[in-house]
Amino acid sequence: MTFLEKTAKHIFNQHSLTQLKNICVILPTRRAVFYFKRELAKLSNMPFLSPKVYAIDDFVMEMSGVKQIDSVSLLFELFEAFKVYDPEIKFERFITWASTLLRDFDIIDQYLVENPNALFDYMSDAKAIARWNLELLEAHKPPLEKIQISDKTDKYFRLFENINNVYYLLHKNLKDNKLAYRGMAYRLLSDKVDELLLDNPKLEKYYFSGFNALSKSEEKIIETLVKANKAETLWDADSYLMDAKFSHKGGKLLRQYRSSGKYGKWNWNTENLLKDEKKIHIYGVENATLQAKIAGQIYVNEKKRNPENSTAIVLCDENLLNPVMFSLDGSITDFNITMGLSLRSSSLFTLIETIFDLQQNIVEFKTKAGDTIKIPKYSHRHISKIVNHPLIRPLVDNKLLNHIIVNNLVYLSEKEILEFTENKKIYQIIFSRWGDSNQKALKSFYDLIDILREVYKEKKDAIEIEYLYLFLTILNRLEKILFSNKEFTIKNFKHFLYELIKQERIPFSGEPIADLQIMGMLETRCLDFERLIFLSVNEGIIPVGKKQNSLIPFDAAKEYDLPVHSDQDAVMSYHFFRLMQQAKEVDVIYVLPSGDGVGGGGGEKSRFILQIENELALQNTKIEISYPKIEFYRNADNQVVSKIEIQKNEEIQNKLSHFLSEKGIYPTHLSEYLSCSLKYYFNKIAEISKKEEIDEKFGADIFGTWLHNTLEQIDKDFGPKIQKDDIEIIIAQIPKRLDKAYQDNFGGFVIESGMNFLLKQVGEQLLTDFFKNQFETQKFPIEVLEVEKKIEVFFKKQILGKVQKIKIAGRVDRIEREGKILKVVDYKTGIVRKKDLREDAKQTLEEAIRDCEKDKLRQLWLYQYLMLKKMSESSGLELGGEKLENYEVKAKIYSFRNLKENLEVNLSFPENPSIFGFIEKSEEILTSIVTEILNPEIPFFQTNDLDICERCDFIGICGR
Repeated sequence: MTFLEKTAKHIFNQHSLTQLKNICVILPTRRAVFYFKRELAKLSNMPFLSPKVYAIDDFVMEMSGVKQIDSVSLLFELFEAFKVYDPEIKFERFITWASTLLRDFDIIDQYLVENPNALFDYMSDAKAIARWNLELLEAHKPPLEKIQISDKTDKYFRLFENINNVYYLLHKNLKDNKLAYRGMAYRLLSDKVDELLLDNPKLEKYYFSGFNALSKSEEKIIETLVKANKAETLWDADSYLMDAKFSHKGGKLLRQYRSSGKYGKWNWNTENLLKDEKKIHIYGVENATLQAKIAGQIYVNEKKRNPENSTAIVLCDENLLNPVMFSLDGSITDFNITMGLSLRSSSLFTLIETIFDLQQNIVEFKTKAGDTIKIPKYSHRHISKIVNHPLIRPLVDNKLLNHIIVNNLVYLSEKEILEFTENKKIYQIIFSRWGDSNQKALKSFYDLIDILREVYKEKKDAIEIEYLYLFLTILNRLEKILFSNKEFTIKNFKHFLYELIKQERIPFSGEPIADLQIMGMLETRCLDFERLIFLSVNEGIIPVGKKQNSLIPFDAAKEYDLPVHSDQDAVMSYHFFRLMQQAKEVDVIYVLPSGDGVGGGGGEKSRFILQIENELALQNTKIEISYPKIEFYRNADNQVVSKIEIQKNEEIQNKLSHFLSEKGIYPTHLSEYLSCSLKYYFNKIAEISKKEEIDEKFGADIFGTWLHNTLEQIDKDFGPKIQKDDIEIIIAQIPKRLDKAYQDNFGGFVIESGMNFLLKQVGEQLLTDFFKNQFETQKFPIEVLEVEKKIEVFFKKQILGKVQKIKIAGRVDRIEREGKILKVVDYKTGIVRKKDLREDAKQTLEEAIRDCEKDKLRQLWLYQYLMLKKMSESSGLELGGEKLENYEVKAKIYSFRNLKENLEVNLSFPENPSIFGFIEKSEEILTSIVTEILNPEIPFFQTNDLDICERCDFIGICGR
């Protein structure tokens, strides 16, 4: 029998059908009210007038005779009260702590602090400084000088001086208008309990059911009614919580209430936790979002096994609501969500944030004189973020982003954007500057809602439409506020808008009696379920830990008997274990410490799990604890990874064959395939392009290209034979040549300041050092036959029963001639060492070529093969307008960070050291790799080397 079922039967049996209308039942939540009425209705075959049934907050407001003021109006009432005592107070400063202060007022009133003056005085500057001075004076001999108070400190303590007066003025102003905030209403009712409740002729008796942690005002109200024999208390308690030998924190207050005798006869005490059979499954998972999928699967299995069982998915962290909603199986349609969906966690709020970031962006440039110039331009980052936002993407095309990417535009003005987009309305709404005009900001948001509303009407996206409606109502309220407060700045506008958004939720109107309930912990009060699925049972989430969101110091809270974090821990402990009393099966899911958790970091599993394992299960041997395993694919280092394999069907095989014969294999292709065949598939076969981004600073690839382009132009201008005397001229020209290469190819970058300016200095130094090294080590003249030369060759082989044409190609940075030796050269801006260009002691050259870490050796091998193969063909190798035959070929790297080491190789295979032997063996190796690429029995799969994954463009697809 559930607690509310027992409560309904108890009350029903105490009164006749005609008497029920004259009693009042008070429960902790509105959800409990609904379920209680449902249970009560089942008890009679005859119609009867229901008793008055209230959630406690509704009861207090109703009986105290005041109306609850809405949170926005309350903030302004508080602000107006502060202005009386501090006319210079700024709204943007006020709004940062106003909500916290109102929560403190609420607690002060709920807990009936008899002398708020004394509490506020405790927090004032005189008392605080006196305490600090006293402590310092006692700790140090001789005495220290008196502490000096700064302007900021003075303002801080003046805040606390004003709180005292503001508190009473706020009370007066609200009372004059018959309004109250929640705690104030509790104080009003407890102060007048005799007049408002005891002497109420319409109500003969009150039942307070399912409470556990009463405020002082609640205690006073209930005690007074019980003492007058007009109230009865019904407690949802278990012997495990109530027995003093366990000293269970969750039952601490209940034990005090029972021993005090102030609440009449103790009803009731169960022994469900200590005697009932229960199955408890404890899951440790890798990340927070994964919990939602597991919970959904658990419920699907439960529904198949016990279709009539009532189940609750309890979100200890309410941020999991969205993941849980989207993780439920499509067949699950009968469920109810008892919590609202926060506007702050919506995609609409992220759009609002992005728009504010965009509007507030100001670009700062340094002049040569060292002055700072501020220009109102939009950063490409903000533009990209807003254009790619899921709510905006359907309304725009890719032309603007493509324009930015192609031209590498880091900053754009409002005028540039609107001209390029031909002043289309959506771009006008987003990119028109507000300046400091609240009216412009408000209008732009109204216009945005109009456009989005039409889009989501067509898509029939109910949740997004609800978000838009909610945002519209907030803007309407905000417009009234702005109209009456002309001095509001755009900063005030943002602060207040965010405060309103933080308070708003979309209420779900589902089926309250659905078999599956998705709820937060506080919504579970008084309710019972046969199956429970707890999510995020981690320390720091449940209980929340030492978080005190209050302006009242901890020692002051203790002195005035106000609740502190340890009291909140006890309340949460009660809710958690009370909920388990009636459950037959419980799933407890927590995020492992190595997981990501919500908000970064899984933390330790909750102390409540430890309590189940080490105490409750020992006391009740009928509790069966299990630790089900969630199976994942793991790599060689036992790290959880997603396993992706692409099987080679006929279509993929045909694409592979065509790619190898027409586009061919380049050195980078080989390295890509050997390091991760799945990456090769994504890039070359599926043709998934990496996300194009704007670079504000030169990355390694762009920096390298910049130097390559500069060197290419130098070789063209001073070749084909570079003389020793040319080197000094080249060195002198390096700064200008770098500037020219920058202007020709990378004009979108800002190079006058920041990291790019430093990289330019690095580039100048690297090229200077390179040509100095050439001057010291090379034989002159240096004969440069070609720069940026593309070389390609073809051969055919029988592979898997078919003749396959294979194209091998490469683009060489520089080809030098020294006598009868051709040197194929590659520039590297990174460091390369001699050991990188030779096989390891236990490797053959063939094994080294297949070693994914030997990419530089493999590149030089392929360059050497291409040159020799081309020279051996009938058409021959033509360089600089000259056909070349019978040349020795060497491959060489110029490493700008290791110029002193000779990085030149002449690779050969020991079994056949001739030129034709090298070509034949190289084609044998290439054929072997191509056969593997084409083989349908060998899928494309992920590498196990996670270091490779860190630098991969497709890491998002793989989920590494």
